[in-house]
Amino acid sequence: QDRSPVGAMMAARIRRLETQLQEVDTALADSPPPPPLGREVSGADVIVTIGTSALVEQVADVVRRIEEVVNQAYTYRRVSRADVRDRLAMGDAGLRANRVLHLAWRGDELLGACSSTYQPPWTPEGCGHWGLLSVIPEAQSTGVASALVRAAELRLAAACEMIQIEYEYTPGDEYSGRLLQWYEGKCGFECPSGPPRNDRRYTQFRKCFKRVGPELSAA
Repeated sequence: QDRSPVGAMMAARIRRLETQLQEVDTALADSPPPPPLGREVSGADVIVTIGTSALVEQVADVVRRIEEVVNQAYTYRRVSRADVRDRLAMGDAGLRANRVLHLAWRGDELLGACSSTYQPPWTPEGCGHWGLLSVIPEAQSTGVASALVRAAELRLAAACEMIQIEYEYTPGDEYSGRLLQWYEGKCGFECPSGPPRNDRRYTQFRKCFKRVGPELSAA
């Protein structure tokens, strides 16, 4: 057992998170399971679900497919198949799961993935997090990413007051410019350090936050 001040602080945060999750359990105990979150994309339904270990038996080769979707989006080996299996198993805890993996589907086709976590060790207390956002190239700019983010943020709103994301920004880079406009524009996140510096010599790590608004907490 870690008896250091940091260990004691993390233990206290875990206890408070468990209390929050118990409150979520109580609120939803008598309600039927919610339907999968989806939206119309390019004329076909895109459904966002939470992955569990049962998916490995239900969907052929799903671990490899998730691995490929994520690693292709990141352009390097961001996850291994063992990592994918671990992330799917986290969803087995249902409402009490701290971290889950959201998956976007059109029929049997896997379009993208995104993780959400109630309380990571690197965010302030009460601040959830989503990340690992990945969409296959042919489905990009069709609303799949927005559907994944919406599903993640609706889940986090049940137990969090704020949400944190991070990304890298390079001035003058077209892709970085699109990320800036999407994260700090459409998605509504704000970076405490203010606007990015216009210095093309450096890639900037931007850590951004937004409060859980009524449109999420009331959903």
